[in-house]
Amino acid sequence: MYFEVNEKQVFATNGGKPFDNNKPVVIFLSGSGLDHTFWALHSRFFAFRKYAVLVPDFPGHTNSEGPELTSIEAMADWLNAVVEALDADNISIVGHSQGCLTALEFVSRYPDRVRTVSFVASGLATPVNPGLIEAAEADSQAAIGMMLSWGFGLAGHMHQGPIPGYSMIAGGWKTMGRNVPAGLVADLKACDAYKNGKEAAAKISCPHQVILAGKDRMAPRKAGMQLVEHLTNPELHIVQESGHMLPQEAPNECRSLLRNFVFANNPLP
Repeated sequence: MYFEVNEKQVFATNGGKPFDNNKPVVIFLSGSGLDHTFWALHSRFFAFRKYAVLVPDFPGHTNSEGPELTSIEAMADWLNAVVEALDADNISIVGHSQGCLTALEFVSRYPDRVRTVSFVASGLATPVNPGLIEAAEADSQAAIGMMLSWGFGLAGHMHQGPIPGYSMIAGGWKTMGRNVPAGLVADLKACDAYKNGKEAAAKISCPHQVILAGKDRMAPRKAGMQLVEHLTNPELHIVQESGHMLPQEAPNECRSLLRNFVFANNPLP
């Protein structure tokens, strides 16, 4: 669906069901250079179980009008504008990678409507290799190749996805190819510059869970555990055999963890 935020057109998918802000809302946030398609399986699962679902394309990504946002703080403020535009309430936030940082900052700034937050495959910060940023600026195809190579574990590289005939890496090339160079460069620089994780984590008071990937080469377990240490009593899960793109590599386990947590802490009326 399309709607307007700050006089700009925004696109978000709703999991195949009309968006109804009278229901509990699950908002999925994607990582650098990605878009609404990353959460396709998970968004449909919640939408078909009577939750209102929103998976937005960030400004300047795929179907949303630019310009791109240049900081995690700006992304958090933009997300609040989305929530206000749709008058969404009783919200569960699910963020992956860069989306995790946005979720962390958003929930710390605007806690009133948030019932739960789920952090998937990230930490308090996501420092970015300077070579990757340089590649994103000068040779976007090389940058995409680096990110997909580092981002997927064995299942991704062996094309062993949950959908017969679908290659997760090929899908990643298609998605990220829509968001280079400007979107990817802005995202990577925003992640690299974000330093407010510790302060933001200390302000999280709603129920929260952390789902980490045991084979993550982009946000190693040490970084994820730093997030865990600065939160207050998070529910922690580690999907041992997955790489960084955990929601796609281990969708069934990820879905079950999100389902159990959201259903328990932000139930349908």
